[in-house]
Amino acid sequence: MTSTWIRNISIETEYLKEENYLYGSDTKKIDIQIEDGKILKICTHHSENMSGSDIDGTGLLILPTIKEMHCHLDKSKLGVPWRPVTPAKNLVERFTSEITELDALDLPIEARAKNLIETELAQGVTFFRSHIDVHPAVGQRYLEGVQRAISDYDASFDYELIAFPQHGLLRSNAYQEVDLALKNGATLIGGVDPYSLDGQVEKSLSQTFELAVKHHVPIDIHVHDRGEAGRKTFETILSYTKQSNWQEKVFVSHAFGLNDFVGEQRAEMFSSLANEGIGIISSIPISGGVPPLTELQKAGVKVAIGCDNIYDSWSPYGTGSVREKLNRYGEIFNQKTQEELTQILGLITGGKQTISEKNEGELWLKEGDAASFLLTNASCAAEFVARQTPIDYSFYRGKIVYQG
Repeated sequence: MTSTWIRNISIETEYLKEENYLYGSDTKKIDIQIEDGKILKICTHHSENMSGSDIDGTGLLILPTIKEMHCHLDKSKLGVPWRPVTPAKNLVERFTSEITELDALDLPIEARAKNLIETELAQGVTFFRSHIDVHPAVGQRYLEGVQRAISDYDASFDYELIAFPQHGLLRSNAYQEVDLALKNGATLIGGVDPYSLDGQVEKSLSQTFELAVKHHVPIDIHVHDRGEAGRKTFETILSYTKQSNWQEKVFVSHAFGLNDFVGEQRAEMFSSLANEGIGIISSIPISGGVPPLTELQKAGVKVAIGCDNIYDSWSPYGTGSVREKLNRYGEIFNQKTQEELTQILGLITGGKQTISEKNEGELWLKEGDAASFLLTNASCAAEFVARQTPIDYSFYRGKIVYQG
């Protein structure tokens, strides 16, 4: 058994309050002992306990590790010479030409996927959920390429790979390829706009849920559709979630159409999403398509954030920083207070928060937890969110996977 002490690190304990104004967070210095990838012991820091083999945290703040909940490891062009996005007349032309464009790159998919992984590891990410194109035009080769890339990392992060019929499950006749991908290591099933792209929302979602139930995997489906198309899609997703007893196993990415529900219909839809455990994942686009995330959270809906495009055939933008997306979320939804900024950290940590909403002062880090966390030179989680302070260390199950 290998045991390591990380000493002299700061952890938030409670909010600092002046009358009714929360102006910061109190912290205390702790030492943590790591053994076999888990937190074995947490104790108050005493400088006399330092030894030569210990890691000195130099007072850095410990925070939960970051989860990247929406990326495309198979699509990134990181590492190849700069080219802006090739013009395309419509969605179909874009995803059709993308295959030729990616295949023509000098850098293979494994190297490009690794470049994206390295970029995000440096941003504190130790979990990736990635959609991987699976359909007759590419077969299993994108999935296999990403799997080869990941295999070189010797368990440096957690991940989920989504069998993603980018060209439409029905439109591209992708059922058999998706079925095969779920046998070959994909751990979720995806989809995209069953109403507008597949043209048969009921049949498309029926097959999606059929495959999910067959392979006992969750669903994470792209829904960009607005108006009637979006409403019908969400109603059908809810219906199939209930029929399949797939509660807590369904996620909708983008979900722009949730903005179009109004009045009682809006309240009923948001309540139904919460009751069925259907999560919403957003990349916080500037273009105005962000779903009503704060309203959804208040209704009890699970919400998470991911990067999505990071220099690919769809967009020249994207830095690979999930916390940059969180920072944008904070601006868009006017999250300014100490408490608001502290709580929204949970959107990129799988729900882990450093201080409870009731200000009970309970530590989020527990003995027995996986030793996955980051260290940063911030006074509190709120400063980390608002100011995006640099990450000094990122740990995954006791192993340093990034050091700034």
